[in-house]
Amino acid sequence: MSNIKQYSTVIDDHFPRYFFAGFTDEPEAVNLLKATQAQSVLYEKVSWTLPGDGGEPEEKGLRYGENPGQEAALYRPINGHLVLAGIEFLGEGDSLVGGLSTDALIQFGKHPGKTNLTDVDSGLGILKHFHEQPCAVIIKHNNPSGVALGRTLLQAYTKAFEADPIAPFGGALIVNHALDKETAEAIAAQYYEVVCAPEYEEGTVEILARRKNLRVIKLTSIARLKDYMGRRFIDFKSLSDGSVLPQWSYVPTAGADQRVIGSYADFAEAVEVPKGLELRDMVGGKMVKTGESVGIEAEPTESQLRDMWFAWMVETGVTSNSVLTARDLATVSIGVGGQDRVSMAKQCVHKAYESKRALYSLKKYGKNFDLLKIDIDRAQIPREAIAEVEAFAVGNNAGLLNAVAASDAFFPFRDGVDVLLEQGIKAIVQPGGSLRDADAVIACNESKATMVFTGMRCFKH
Repeated sequence: MSNIKQYSTVIDDHFPRYFFAGFTDEPEAVNLLKATQAQSVLYEKVSWTLPGDGGEPEEKGLRYGENPGQEAALYRPINGHLVLAGIEFLGEGDSLVGGLSTDALIQFGKHPGKTNLTDVDSGLGILKHFHEQPCAVIIKHNNPSGVALGRTLLQAYTKAFEADPIAPFGGALIVNHALDKETAEAIAAQYYEVVCAPEYEEGTVEILARRKNLRVIKLTSIARLKDYMGRRFIDFKSLSDGSVLPQWSYVPTAGADQRVIGSYADFAEAVEVPKGLELRDMVGGKMVKTGESVGIEAEPTESQLRDMWFAWMVETGVTSNSVLTARDLATVSIGVGGQDRVSMAKQCVHKAYESKRALYSLKKYGKNFDLLKIDIDRAQIPREAIAEVEAFAVGNNAGLLNAVAASDAFFPFRDGVDVLLEQGIKAIVQPGGSLRDADAVIACNESKATMVFTGMRCFKH
């Protein structure tokens, strides 16, 4: 028996108010009584005072974790001097999502849950790379469904939404400019759980409030996201046996000297157009060099380089394995979390066509394509509608014609590259490093496409 109330109930958590983390190389400091002498950080649990189900104010932390029934808590650092593996912990004044106050939740339907906040954080991780013009990032389950730059915020949002008009339902939208009324009207026409912006122009919150369960977050620190570019933090992974695995957070780099990519110029100067790659072949069950070499014949244009830069920076925020496509500084399709590269390339192509079908169906018939087909089968809509939708979807190969592609790791075989090239992709950015890189180059040359290597993959798990 279903229980819709499970999604609105704020469960009590039993996490303590403070959380203490300390690391030391000194054996005597292991003693709890001496632990305060070690490098340490003190964390405080975050809570917000918001109206409860009965309308009375109540102080609560996270509504729940990933699913109803999972207790969860958010902690932010409030004091300490921990330097771990050469990385200095960010101080209290550096908080982003962890620094959200009750005042920052300027419109709310429910206390935020874990996914609401991790979605915002995932969006910020992509948004920080784009600060020179309006940018919109739509996140669903910690992955982008659409990202775009535009001359205006409305244009950026529209491009991001239309890249995948299905996934944003119940997702999070994060933008880097003050939200204006025109963009707010477009947002309010869809169902989001979270909208996050650095500022809100007068009258925009009232427009967004039409969605009573929408959480509207004002995060003024978005204005200084540029400061976080190239700045590492310690990323902790907890294992099922209680063990903890810390690692450096990922910072996008490229080129022989692995320059930190802080701008388009850094990317354009650092990436390598592969030349002189040695051909290899299987002989007696072993990969051997043939003595021949190949290189990319088509040099990337500036427009292609800009789209590849954009695609690569978005790619750093996508769960691996992943492949995405982009054109005109907007994503076309994103393949997320697969186990092999060629399947991700195929998923990318499939999602591009599915999104275009959905977009046409939504604009003309007010419903996505799969629901439209049900009405067609019931003879409520003429069957000719399917041909209309398909004609729109195949135009420019669902937006893939002359687009670019980004792959978070190298292509072990040329099959994944061919899947993309067959759709008219004309530029590919990838780390390189496969024994069969030359095969990928040959595939590009056959299609008069270009390719660049970053020299470093960007896995995200």
